[in-house]
Amino acid sequence: MPDHYSEPSRASRIDGMPPGVEPLRPPRRRRQERPDPNDDLIVEDAAIVRVMDSEDGRHLLARDVLGRDYVRLMRLRMEANSSVQRGEPMYVCSICGVAVRIRRSATRPKFFFKHRHEDGNCPAITAGLLSQEEVNARQYNGAKESRLHRRMKDWICECLQADGRFTDIEQEPTWKGALTGERRRPDVRARYHGLPIAFEIQLSTTHLDVISARRDFYLQEGGLLFWVFAEFTTDYRRMTDDDVFYNNNLNAFVVNAETVAASLDAEEFKLECVWTVPTPGNEVSGLHRRLTSFHELTLQPQQQRAFYFDFDARRQELQDAANAERQKLRDDVEAWVGATGYYGETANEDWAQFRARFRRQGVELPRYLSEFDRPVLTMLYSAKHNRPWGQDQKKLVEIAHRVAGAYKHHLTWFMHAVRKYGRLDSMRAEGDPSKWQRKYAECQAEYRTNRAAYAPRREHQAVVEFLFPELVPLP
Repeated sequence: MPDHYSEPSRASRIDGMPPGVEPLRPPRRRRQERPDPNDDLIVEDAAIVRVMDSEDGRHLLARDVLGRDYVRLMRLRMEANSSVQRGEPMYVCSICGVAVRIRRSATRPKFFFKHRHEDGNCPAITAGLLSQEEVNARQYNGAKESRLHRRMKDWICECLQADGRFTDIEQEPTWKGALTGERRRPDVRARYHGLPIAFEIQLSTTHLDVISARRDFYLQEGGLLFWVFAEFTTDYRRMTDDDVFYNNNLNAFVVNAETVAASLDAEEFKLECVWTVPTPGNEVSGLHRRLTSFHELTLQPQQQRAFYFDFDARRQELQDAANAERQKLRDDVEAWVGATGYYGETANEDWAQFRARFRRQGVELPRYLSEFDRPVLTMLYSAKHNRPWGQDQKKLVEIAHRVAGAYKHHLTWFMHAVRKYGRLDSMRAEGDPSKWQRKYAECQAEYRTNRAAYAPRREHQAVVEFLFPELVPLP
């Protein structure tokens, strides 16, 4: 933190201790393993391997739903949990139809789907699997409020009272829901320019069910749930910290003796804001820190978020730039093939440049142009444009005859593209339609006895999938 508000003598006085006495500190935590951004986030021995999306009835692989994007998963986890609490689960077990939640392994940063309840009718047994938050909930269950927790409530009230923007400041008031009649007792409640805010202090583990229930309650009440930490680090963050952090636009807020001193000096509520920055490849930076005034934050009660750095907006900018770069590469290759650039004087130099650009997208091209099967691109682009692309022929059906004769291994993908692009009827109407009908019937008959001749060559599949994403999955 900046030196201008790190004053040991003032911090000691605010902490209620004489100078030279160690102030209250959060208990030391066990170092937490962080997920590898390149690995699947599902546990290796997941009991539930498929779930059904309740919205559209699709049965999905649990591995695909959990994915590899930790930011996305933490938000999905919160959304899925809230949906179960509302009685409208996003996902149910594909076998038994029971609602499922997303839980973290007790031993590693991996996740799995767990039944909300089990009655013995499903072979996928998850009742014996304790998640990390359940282990922590048992560990901290029944623990009395610590001195630090009480001190932090006092600190927050002091800072709010020093800032004239806040009114109706109360400690542990009863907040009764106007619609549901539910009751909550936030650590501190106040109004900020008329917006009711519930400040909750996060020291020990809070179960995800509790976090999501509180979010839903204050959302219904038109208020804002604002979590406050005593410390926030990378190596010692628990699952419950991530549940708050990732669902708050990857911003966290710390109150301690130093921030309190700065708040009282400035007569405005100041916090240490902690955030992370998105980096290319859907990864994130380390933690950034800044002493921030509350009035500098963006408050979004409709999303139950308060943040200084807009992680989502920055990530969208990166995604838009990456999408534009990918599309520019697709457009350049398409134009190059259409102009038969692979026959030009600079063909090899062009290929070397394309190869470098594809490598940045995670796709490897052969080293030499002569090693690439160019007809696979010309026939697919022809289907896309409904006319020969980079070829001397005049009609698409001529490309079809050429593929069926000399490039049978491309016929499956070519006909897949013809159907996807809606060219089947127009191609049949070109010239004498009976000729193509007979030729295609001959190919179908041969396919039944010699499938190997029509098997697509997979060595360039990654290139084709990148250039023609609308054709994925390829048959």
